[in-house]
Amino acid sequence: MAARILLLSCGALVPLWFPVPARADRIVLRNLDVVDGPTVTAVDEDGVQLDNGTLITWDRIERGRVGESYQAGFDQLLGELGADLYRIRQRLSVGDYEGVLPQAEALEGRYVGRRSDTAYLVFQALMWSRVAVGRREAALAAYLRCFDLLSEAARTGRTVEVPGTRRLQFDPQTGFTPELAPVWFDQSAAAEALPSVGRAISDMVTPPPPAARVYYATLAVAAGVPEKAESARAGLAAHPALAALVEAQLLLVQGDAGRAAHVLEPHLPTFGSDLRSVALYSLGRARVADADTARQREGLLQLLTLPAAYGASEPELAAAALYVALHTLADRGDATGSIALRRELLDRYGTTWHARRLRAED
Repeated sequence: MAARILLLSCGALVPLWFPVPARADRIVLRNLDVVDGPTVTAVDEDGVQLDNGTLITWDRIERGRVGESYQAGFDQLLGELGADLYRIRQRLSVGDYEGVLPQAEALEGRYVGRRSDTAYLVFQALMWSRVAVGRREAALAAYLRCFDLLSEAARTGRTVEVPGTRRLQFDPQTGFTPELAPVWFDQSAAAEALPSVGRAISDMVTPPPPAARVYYATLAVAAGVPEKAESARAGLAAHPALAALVEAQLLLVQGDAGRAAHVLEPHLPTFGSDLRSVALYSLGRARVADADTARQREGLLQLLTLPAAYGASEPELAAAALYVALHTLADRGDATGSIALRRELLDRYGTTWHARRLRAED
């Protein structure tokens, strides 16, 4: 850039040119710090890249003045992403998981396929917010994307975190999370979520863990597409207990409770804490459908173990077990026991899917 000054020489105006330094990039952060000096080299959904290697994410930026080639993109992305990302960060920091849902859903499509820390922030907010409002099926794809991003970060020695004290609990080898048990109840929600779960698995950079097949297969069972469940189960030959868990759910929806119990029972001792609750629920469902009274009693005991042992950590599964148990008692003529379990379900797990279903039956 240059400036021109006109000088009077021998009665004539003579133009002189001299260079003027280009205006430096200047970014003002939300905490009022100013980044002044480094030059912007790129802007995209992940943030503003500087020539010193720093990436400034949109949730941190209040405003900025950058080079002409980047200013329009800077202004557009800051307007489209900055406020929502800032709200996500603030609400996660205070544990407002229900409140973060609108912002997380608004940004979901912008970060599908991206591998950044901001993408993880969005998908972690999306998973937790959907779980918080009872939309477990819709939370599954977001979880699988979180798992993939965290696995990739661990492989490269990076640490990725979100605001607040909560951290995603999962098994890095198997891929299961105690926050989403692989059993689903809402058929329409499962059918709606199944394509996005398939895409999340296809998009994985890290090899899909065994849990990916189990999650997809059990979701397909709930969605009413057993052929997709069978296809996913076929890939679990190296994990017979997991294959049995899926097969038992398939047999239960097909009405073959006796075979479901036969398939699953030998594997029950092999399940760890992350899957034992699901195995107990499936086995309990199978046994209460048995014509033998002793078997029914055994199934009831297994079902009632769930609210006692897993009521705090897995309320949806505990509610499902109570729902099956109370209807079993009602069918056996035990009105007193059925009413007591109904009261427990509504009092302790009143926001769950099965509590809503029970109220709708009245």
